[in-house]
Amino acid sequence: MNATSDQFVTQFGQLLHRIDDAVVKFEIEDGKPIIVDANHAFRDLFSPDMKRVIGLPLNDLIVPAEREAEAKEFDERTADGKSNVAFVKRAAADGEKTFLYRGIPYGDSQGFAIYTDVTDKVDDHDELLDLF
Repeated sequence: MNATSDQFVTQFGQLLHRIDDAVVKFEIEDGKPIIVDANHAFRDLFSPDMKRVIGLPLNDLIVPAEREAEAKEFDERTADGKSNVAFVKRAAADGEKTFLYRGIPYGDSQGFAIYTDVTDKVDDHDELLDLF
């Protein structure tokens, strides 16, 4: 059974908006990722109002000042069609958190960024190391 293009878009949209991880779709304009769409998990984590994030530069919203160079490298890789996977620190609505970041390029200078909050796991790991 083959899904039509419209069915795929609908199914993909359901996945994007039902996944627990924070996901944002962006387009790179003048070297900066601009938010095109974001799921509820992203909005809840980084901004309480979805309308406020659409059209904003992603890095301005979530990247701490001391991490700007790192984010720029990811943006350049995405623009070159390369994926990114890393542990990163980002500014969430309730403070800085550690995320497993996955950046997936598609099309011409577009991509998705997926943020999985691993803050508690990292904190637990650090506490265990402190015991030794």
